[in-house]
Amino acid sequence: MDRPEYSRRLDFDELQYSQLVNAGIAAVKGKDRQAARRMLFKAVEMKPTDPVPWLWLSATTDDPDEQRDYLEHAVAADPGNAAVRRGLVLLSGKVDESRLLAEGQHLPPRNPSEPEPAEAAQVFLCAQCGGHMRYDAERAGLLCDFCGSFQPTEAALAADTAEQVLDFILPTTRGHRWAEAQHHLVCERCGSTSILPAGHKAGECPYCGSRRLIESAETIELIDPNVIGLVQLDEEGAVRSLRQWLGSGWFVPGDLRRLALTSALRPAYYPFWTFDGTLELGWTCEVNEGGSSSRWASRSGLEYEMFDDELVPGVRAMHKIDLKQVVPFELKKVVEFKPEHLAGWTALTYDVPLAEASLNAREKVARRLRQQLHNRVLIGYQKQNLRSGSTKWSGVTFKQVLLPLYVGSYMYRGRRYWVLVNGQTGKVGGARPHDPLAIFGFSLSLFFTLILVAFLLLYLALSQGWVARPGIIP
Repeated sequence: MDRPEYSRRLDFDELQYSQLVNAGIAAVKGKDRQAARRMLFKAVEMKPTDPVPWLWLSATTDDPDEQRDYLEHAVAADPGNAAVRRGLVLLSGKVDESRLLAEGQHLPPRNPSEPEPAEAAQVFLCAQCGGHMRYDAERAGLLCDFCGSFQPTEAALAADTAEQVLDFILPTTRGHRWAEAQHHLVCERCGSTSILPAGHKAGECPYCGSRRLIESAETIELIDPNVIGLVQLDEEGAVRSLRQWLGSGWFVPGDLRRLALTSALRPAYYPFWTFDGTLELGWTCEVNEGGSSSRWASRSGLEYEMFDDELVPGVRAMHKIDLKQVVPFELKKVVEFKPEHLAGWTALTYDVPLAEASLNAREKVARRLRQQLHNRVLIGYQKQNLRSGSTKWSGVTFKQVLLPLYVGSYMYRGRRYWVLVNGQTGKVGGARPHDPLAIFGFSLSLFFTLILVAFLLLYLALSQGWVARPGIIP
């Protein structure tokens, strides 16, 4: 049997160990036995008392003796493990395997108490050491955290070429392709759905931080992302931007900056919809054509608005945070979406469907044009009873874009505040507490400043003879 000697122990690293085991399991499911054995052997070197890698090693070989050896190691590590004992029973031939399969049992079994790693069509493993690779935005490629091996990826700009015609998609049922093989977890607190990359487990919801994650009961049909705005800011840079933001402002408490050290920022890619197109808006009004005689005449016409990259969040829970504070995103720098861009990252799926998002976008565009209508039609004329009429939309296209955000919260004097960091620009938004003493001091200083200005203006007016001095009869 081609397994290593276990007398040599590696320096134990819990995160590295977890990544090795998860990547090994993903490789088993991806039917890459050689890569799976390489990573699982490294895992048992690090922690031979854990039955999980031994159990999954039994799925990397068809040799019954080798399978039994791995399962016996697993039993020695955890004598009460029902899955391992069931595997040994199957190998003994005393139980019909087809009967167990008919009952929904298999080897290795699924443990419903823990979320399984994503079953992806592509598993990104290092060609040098077999370790799990993650996407490194700074170097624009896949980086192995174990041996440092780097694999560049292509990233073609696709801000305009990825547009899809809305009328072609809305009447159809679009099945998902990339997302169908991913592992979906739903947060019981905020309702957002996360997609995990291969070989990773979710510890908490990337949006609200809750650890109450359950497996999605059903896989809904999803439209795949068209483009992705690659993250440009690492976690250290995001925390640095947050600290600076917390310490700035007129009325911010002096001790608020220290809270940035304890606030947790959770990076993830969030889905957004963008829409392009043209709006034709009819209008009517009355125009004064008689000057001082006020002769009013009816007028009507059309006003046009060409909109580009009208942004609509794809996650309903994001209404808690005002995105206006962190926009704009660099939407002209997005690239064509590829699954490897999410290697090592968590992404959220949208729960705002395309039809609803398109209505929201058109409502925003129409509202903006109506607010500007008075200053855009019949400039220079006196107008009254200006009314907008029907709308006509043409050339509407859309794309789904994944954008990087760091979302977190912090506690201050018993109250929780949400914060948000743009993963492309580092712009920070959210809520900050205000210092009542600072507000009072500012108001007081403003009051005395206004009084001083009033006295200075009065003195200037009296000295220049702009007003008569009190008590003097001219």
